[in-house]
Amino acid sequence: MFYHVVYVSSASQPFSKPALLDLLEKARSKNSSLGVTGMLLFKEGNFMQVLEGEQETVKNLAKTIERDPRHRDFILLLQGTSEQRYFSDWSMGFRDLRDKDIPKTPGYTEFMNSPLTGAEFSKDKNRCLKLLLLFKKNM
Repeated sequence: MFYHVVYVSSASQPFSKPALLDLLEKARSKNSSLGVTGMLLFKEGNFMQVLEGEQETVKNLAKTIERDPRHRDFILLLQGTSEQRYFSDWSMGFRDLRDKDIPKTPGYTEFMNSPLTGAEFSKDKNRCLKLLLLFKKNM
């Protein structure tokens, strides 16, 4: 069984593209060494991320992220187990939703314009996983 969490958070200060890519590079390296897979979405200063792997590892990583001073308003949206990984081939998939070419993504819908906030996804917590899987399918 694999454990997964999906959270949203806001950047405590603006991220430049180079800073975002640096964060991603470090996350990919760390996650790979921990056996964690997942996907990170970023839009308008907000993050949505799914992490999956061994339960204690994923829980500890989520706690580390929650305490990271680059994040604020960390909200755990979804957690659970599955028999297989949703993002098995992804050390950390990434998409910057500020990209002007997002509407050209195959399967694009207005759903992709949803703000990455707890208020938006707390109403239907499964929407966050649907959004992440939609990007996985079309990247």
